[in-house]
Amino acid sequence: MKTGTVPVLLALSLTGCVTPPEHDAFKQVMDHQVGKSIDDPDVYPVLYKLRLTNTKSAPNGNLEYQYATGRRGKCELKFEVAPLERKIVKWSYDGGERECVIETRANP
Repeated sequence: MKTGTVPVLLALSLTGCVTPPEHDAFKQVMDHQVGKSIDDPDVYPVLYKLRLTNTKSAPNGNLEYQYATGRRGKCELKFEVAPLERKIVKWSYDGGERECVIETRANP
């Protein structure tokens, strides 16, 4: 391998490890949903009219609401909800960092 290609390959491999800002925004917004009512008009799935794909009971007695979101609906967003209070107690997702995103504005 030529000496000049090592820095280029290193730079390319390091850029692959950086979390996209849109994924960081996704995680921050979802963290702020915890404690809200799943029925609140400004809770993320209600406000953005996400498609509910499944509802099931969690082993601890809570309910799990699953939504399709992100780019092309390829991110499965899950909210665990305490059934009596209807409050979000936890969230998780299945999907990649490129699919589970909230678009951010580019700086001028």
